[in-house]
Amino acid sequence: MSSPPLPRRASSHAGSSSLPIFVADASPEPRVLGEPLLRAVDSGFLHLERWLRVLVPDRWNPIAQAGAIANVAFIVASATGVLLLVWYVPSVNQAWSSVEAMGKAPLTAGLVRSLHRYSSDGCMLFVLVHALRLFAARRFGGARWLAWVTGISLVGLLWFVGWLGYWLVWDERAHQVAVATARPLDLVPIFAEPLSRSFLIDEAVNSLLFFVVFFLHMLIPLAMGVALWLHITRLNRPRFLTDRPMTAWVVGSMVVLSLAYPATSAPPARMLQPPTDLAGDGWFLLPLTLAERLSGGAIWAATLVGGLVLFSVPWWMARRRAAVVEVDTARCNACRACVVDCPYGAITMVPRKDGRAFPLEPQVDPSRCVGCGICVGACGPGGIGLPEVPVRDARRHVEGWIGQAAEEGEEVSLAVLCAGAAGGGLRVDPASGRCGELPGYRVLAVPCAGWLPPTLVERALRRGAAGVLVVSCPPASGAYREGHASTAQRLAGEGAAESLPASIDPARVRQVALDRTRRGELIRVAREFREEGVRRAEAAGPPPGVPAPGRGAGIRARVAVGAAAISLVSGALVAAGSEVPLPLPGSPGPELVVSFELPGQVAEDCREPDAAESAARPVHMRQAKICERARVPVRLRVTVDGRVVLERSYPPRGIWGDGNSLALEHLPVEPGTRRVEVAIGASPDGATWDHVEERILEFGEEGRRVALFEKGHGFGWH
Repeated sequence: MSSPPLPRRASSHAGSSSLPIFVADASPEPRVLGEPLLRAVDSGFLHLERWLRVLVPDRWNPIAQAGAIANVAFIVASATGVLLLVWYVPSVNQAWSSVEAMGKAPLTAGLVRSLHRYSSDGCMLFVLVHALRLFAARRFGGARWLAWVTGISLVGLLWFVGWLGYWLVWDERAHQVAVATARPLDLVPIFAEPLSRSFLIDEAVNSLLFFVVFFLHMLIPLAMGVALWLHITRLNRPRFLTDRPMTAWVVGSMVVLSLAYPATSAPPARMLQPPTDLAGDGWFLLPLTLAERLSGGAIWAATLVGGLVLFSVPWWMARRRAAVVEVDTARCNACRACVVDCPYGAITMVPRKDGRAFPLEPQVDPSRCVGCGICVGACGPGGIGLPEVPVRDARRHVEGWIGQAAEEGEEVSLAVLCAGAAGGGLRVDPASGRCGELPGYRVLAVPCAGWLPPTLVERALRRGAAGVLVVSCPPASGAYREGHASTAQRLAGEGAAESLPASIDPARVRQVALDRTRRGELIRVAREFREEGVRRAEAAGPPPGVPAPGRGAGIRARVAVGAAAISLVSGALVAAGSEVPLPLPGSPGPELVVSFELPGQVAEDCREPDAAESAARPVHMRQAKICERARVPVRLRVTVDGRVVLERSYPPRGIWGDGNSLALEHLPVEPGTRRVEVAIGASPDGATWDHVEERILEFGEEGRRVALFEKGHGFGWH
């Protein structure tokens, strides 16, 4: 929904027939499908952030810093993974024993192993929190599509790295991971034989495949580094890592968790043992519960459809593009303030084209601009602006509102409300600027507090406004990252090309940071700011929503207790997620697995050509008979206690149908002693069985017996 235009004439005051609008309608962000639900989830995150803000400052708030915490955990996981190579042996025969031996050195190898595991789990936890937080805040459309797509890619790569990491332990969990991976890969025609055959017996596990998994586990994090660079490449001043105190806090929490709750392995992988319910790492292994119940085709379908839906979210959920700022070169003096202040790197300076004295002019990249308008507040001459909220029109309306109030003998203040902050739910008459919840104020709705030019504040005060109240999003949860900070710097005259003149009494201007769940507090603050007057407003203390910087022992103790409590809860979530029951399908009982890879014999199929075929060939190429040579399918018959339980044929594989025939059959068998006969026929004669062998096998209540046939080796029974 586009934001309603500001009234064009200052004379259209109260009594105008224009309908009230919500402050939130000034947002440049497009509405999306499911917006009420997303707003409800976002409100939950805002409440949680506010509660945590009571304990720790924003720079240590784990919800607000979820992305940076995930990056720290990823670095710890990568570093400990490299360090584990000192003890780990990447061999299918020695992997489990080398990992198990690490537990015997709890302060060295065991600590590194546990730290590797819990940092990986913590990384996944905070990546999911970060992704869900931004999704609920609807920060995925327009220019943010690249961050969304690369973010989804990073989640997928992170999960895949962890999935392969559990393979490398080669315990019972690894066995299930390997089988679940092989099932969909067996449908991809790039392997000489199905991977599932490698996991029938211990002796058949491919050592080269194990090394490939190890290589991928080490290599994919490099690709993640590239994706992470793309993820933040459109941000100016990205907060990639937490600050030093919080980094020490995060790493220290992981170390304490690793010492208190060391990582353990399941029993070693045994191919002949059926899968059983295990307690596994839910952050990475939860898909096992589905993979064991779905066919390979269903797994591919779910993966492809789910990936398509997630990757295309910016296009099918958003209903239109966000607004884009425009440059008025006639007013630009090439000061570069807009370039410096843009949080998304959407503005660059290029050679000027209009022949004016200034050598450069700004150029906006529409693919990167999110329409926040922070650059508007940085530009004193008004050389850049949002067409939906023109600065000159806004200034004219504000002056008209204040002038009309003066004519009526009313003292009014100006409230500038960010569309994403606490004022978003308020209704405002766009003609008069009146709002029923804020008596004594004229309200200007803006897309972001950073849009506010200091000159507009100055002119409002000089025209007679009693004060100016600016309501912005809290710094940690702002929709446009730097709106609150940019406004605060400009109003304080710090670090910005455009700032409030020193002649303006700072007590008449107040900025508060209140998220949109704090509407009642906004109304209270606005009433107090208006009623208390300049002296009482000055004595009111720091703005709500921005904790006062404290250095006393009491403040430090509160932060320490809060940090410890947050660490305890976060560690409990990581540890609980690392030991989630993984319910697998119940064992079907004992089974007989029969598999072979064998080429069928070559047979000729001859026939006499008809008259048309002969006439179509040159005289010297005509033949009395046309013979075609092809491999015949290989037949398999399995008999249990004299009863045929399977009889079928397997066509040759390969593009031209000239490869080996391959069989892999799982046959349920009743417990007890059974006489099993396996017969294989590779000749054209359907009545001839070339390879036949019979065995007396004992089948328990569960488990499997395997009959493998290999050309040149014959039958192998396991």
